[in-house]
Amino acid sequence: MSFFIISQILVGLAALFDIASFQFTNRKTLLLTLSISALLIAAHFALLEQWTAACLLVIGASRYFAGIFISDPRMKWLFYLVTVLGTILTFNGITSVLSCIASLFHTKASFMHNDKLMRWLMVLGTVVWGAHDIIVGSPVAVLIDMLFIISSAIGYYRIYIKNTEVIAQQSSRY
Repeated sequence: MSFFIISQILVGLAALFDIASFQFTNRKTLLLTLSISALLIAAHFALLEQWTAACLLVIGASRYFAGIFISDPRMKWLFYLVTVLGTILTFNGITSVLSCIASLFHTKASFMHNDKLMRWLMVLGTVVWGAHDIIVGSPVAVLIDMLFIISSAIGYYRIYIKNTEVIAQQSSRY
């Protein structure tokens, strides 16, 4: 089996964690699933020899995991620094720039106290990752980016919009 096929299988497994992640209302559970997904995607990019993406996803997995225990927004500065350093050390053109920008969005999101804004920043970062994944030619990674965005929209609707509609309907009955 080729490294490409193995990489696509790994990113496919990551998709399961991504799809599940934004269906959780518990922030810690959401961050844990994103951490596992990021490690699987990092391995995927290592197999594709996309070193900036692999490096930044290991940093991302660490960031998500740290976010479970540390919500101090000042920690994001450490992860911003490590992300930029990782990008510089593994720089390889536009794909490095895109993965850095995406990682910076996800870093900001990881330390947000506002759950709604966190979810929007995660989607923005994922859109940038999607552009990166198209350029590096990973079809399953592009697919999981799309699924993550769709899952995020469903989770956002289910948690914020549908619940508001139900509350409004219940209030109008009384």
